[in-house]
Parts: sequence; C-alpha cells; structure tokens
Amino acid sequence: MTTEASRYQEDIRTPTEVADPQAYPRRIVKSYPGAPRHPLPWPPEQPGHRLGRVLAGVGGITRSQWLTPLDMLPFTGSFETIPDNDPLQWLVTRRPTPSGGARYSAEWYVIAGPDSEVPAGVHYYDPARHELVQLRSGDHRSWAASGPATTVLVQTNVFWRLAAKYGEMYYRLTCLESGIQVAQALVVAAEENPRARLCFPDADLTELLGLDPREEGVHAVVELLPPVPAAYGGPSLAGFPRAAGVHAAVLAQSRPGPEPLAAAPAAGGTRIDLPYVAPDLAAGTRTRHAAMRGFSGDAMSIDTLAAVLTGYGQGARWDLAPDLIEFHCVVADVTGVPDGAYRYHPGEHRLELVAEGDPRHRLREAAITSLTQQGARTANLWLLPVGDAAAAEERYGERWYRVQHAAAGAALHRACLAAASVGVASRIHNDVLTHVLDEWFGLGGRRRGLLMAQLGTEHPAGLRPEFRLTY
Repeated sequence: MTTEASRYQEDIRTPTEVADPQAYPRRIVKSYPGAPRHPLPWPPEQPGHRLGRVLAGVGGITRSQWLTPLDMLPFTGSFETIPDNDPLQWLVTRRPTPSGGARYSAEWYVIAGPDSEVPAGVHYYDPARHELVQLRSGDHRSWAASGPATTVLVQTNVFWRLAAKYGEMYYRLTCLESGIQVAQALVVAAEENPRARLCFPDADLTELLGLDPREEGVHAVVELLPPVPAAYGGPSLAGFPRAAGVHAAVLAQSRPGPEPLAAAPAAGGTRIDLPYVAPDLAAGTRTRHAAMRGFSGDAMSIDTLAAVLTGYGQGARWDLAPDLIEFHCVVADVTGVPDGAYRYHPGEHRLELVAEGDPRHRLREAAITSLTQQGARTANLWLLPVGDAAAAEERYGERWYRVQHAAAGAALHRACLAAASVGVASRIHNDVLTHVLDEWFGLGGRRRGLLMAQLGTEHPAGLRPEFRLTY
C-alpha cells in the first residue's frame, strides 16, 4: 500500500533546501502575554516539588556552554562561513536532551487535576523562566488520560524550528525527538509511575492546547500517578503459585499490554553471550552530552558494551509493540567481540553476528559530514535501530512512521544515558545515509535502518566548559 508516510520515507533521507531560512523566527521559547503564571521552585532539585523537577529534567534550560569557532568547524567545513562579529555568540544554552541542530522543537504542556502539585488546568511549561503559564482552568484530564493519573504531560513539536534548517526532513526529526523526549520522561519521572502513550486522539488534544496543527503537532502523552505510602506487606504467598497465576492472568487481561508485531524469521548467525550489567539511566541524565569533537579511538571493554546495549534494548512503559524496532549495531575494537555488524536480542542479552569484518570503510561511505566521518574511524560502537515499515503500517496505519521513528529515538537515547552512566561518550546523528548500510545488514523488503548513534571514548578536546544551571 502506498501512503503519504511511505512516500515520505522513500523520498526524504537528507535535508532539503530551504528557500528563505530568515523567514522563520529565531525564538525557541513561546510567549503567552497576559496569561496567568505559576512559578516553579528553583533550583528544581530542591525537595518538595516533584513536577517542577520532572519538567526541568525533560525540557528545562539546564546548562550553558562556551563554544569556539573550532567547535563549529565540523559543521561548517570552513572558518570563513562562521560569523565572528559577536564575541558572545558562542555562549549557548542547552537542554537535557539532544535536538537536531540544537533547535529544540519539543515543548511540554501540563494537564493538571485537583490533586496535582499545581492549580488544576491546562498549562504551558516555559523553560526560560521555569514557570507554568495557565491556558485553561478546570480539570481537563479526561481529554488525555487513559487511567487514574493526577497529572498528564503532553509533548509537542514546533515544526518550523527544524524546518528552517532541515527543510522537508523536519518531520522525520520531530518524530525521532518525540521518542527521545519520552525516554527521558520515563527516566526522570520514575517515582511518579509514568506511563507513555503515542496513540491517542491528536486532533482533540491539539484543540485543547489551542495549537495550530499546521505549525505544531502533539506527539506523546505521559501520565503521572504519584505512589501512595507503603502499607504493611503481610506474609509471602510464593508457596501458592497456581492461585497466584490465576490472579495474574486476570490482571493481565484487565490492562493488556501491546501485542507484538508479526515475528520475523529467525536468523542463524553466531551468537555471543554478554555479561549482565545494569546501567543507571537516571545517573546518565546528569552527565549525558553530545561528543563535540568525536572520539579518541581507545578500545572498549565487553562490560561497557553490555551496559550500553542493555539500555538500548530496555523495554519502555508505553503503548507501542515491544518489537516495533530491531536493535542492530556495529562493533569495532571491543575486547572479546569480533569486529562486524550484529543484531542485539534484548530478551536473550546476546549479539547475533550478521556480517564480520572491519566496518569503518562502510561507515565512512554512509557518513555525510566530517564529524560523522571522524566517528566512523574512531568510535567503538554504532547503534542502528531497524524498522519493518510493512508490519508497522499494518498495525498503526498512517501513524506507523511516527511511532516507529519515536521508538528508534527512544532506544538511542536510552543507550546514550546508559553510556553516560559508565563514562562513555555518544552522539546521535541524522546526517547518515542509513540505506547505504541496509544491504550490509541483509535488510530486505521494507526493513530499513532508521537512525544512528556513535559511541566511544571521548576525544580529549571534546569536553567543553559547561555550567550546570540547576545545581
């Protein structure tokens, strides 16, 4: 079946020309003049306000960096193209999650009920002032919540922020970024029993938030339900497994999880067992950053590889099929693992060999910019989530493209958080011709590589002077 999403996937693989980038405003924070405001505690790490801490952790302005023209050289290719008339132009602010071109298209809205930490109503989170701007009063959770949530977070993407730089590819990037945002939210809001949804009535929520659907799209919903105080647990019932099984079956039927997609044929490649390592994703949120100048080329241990892959394949508490994407990767200079292309099986915690051999030449062919080519020579691990468009389209209709790329973005972000927790640098790249690698991975039909992340030991000159604004 040929759909709009299918045609878009076939036609749009790289940025397209933007006729007049100056026609798009430079504003990266919205303004609602005259609307009531609710300040949130600063710094957000202080105890007593969980929602403020969560909002800062997903979309706040939390870091400032001083960059030099040398930092921008890999993106421009020439010093002549870097304007130098303003000495403060490279003092930049950053947010907790990566965004294409640091355009930060993601926004967050809050739908609060009477039991929330903020007044009931619909609010916009203003990251520049760490405040909530009230758009509507009253309890509107029924528009968005699927369960007994006290607060609902709604993630949107402002299209023109990315379109001004990437042209038609902006939609692909907003889909990937929504997955990154959801993955971050599920980590930073872990104490609030978060549950994400990427399938919901978009038009209703767009209307509730007062958005123009041509300029901004609602991409995800995260429901929060703070835990109640723990009660006395009573004696263990582990000695009665059959009765426990009956009750568990009833619970599973009352709130069934998303069904997996049609199973792909099993491959027969050599499998490598990995050690079990549990990365601390929450710790990774405090140190994750993009590797500004690539990697040093030092070897990686198999324990480090196992930690990153554990985060890569970790399941998410959301409404998407667990096998919406496949977890592929490329390995080089990892102790105990031959160089080559692999598929990672999260359930088995094993690598399955797809193609053996030094991958660097192929990776350089797929790289577009000099920074990505440098990573093709010096990184140790390249993650490539793969999606089957046919199976996803059969399940999700026109929404398949959006949710599949969101799942890919979430997987790569989890891997980057896991990497940061064990001292490994990372960078997610959209300037990679993933279709160049598809043949090497043996992908056929409508199975395609979706995005790539590079990971390894950070180049010594890569760490930039940075000031954390929240602690």
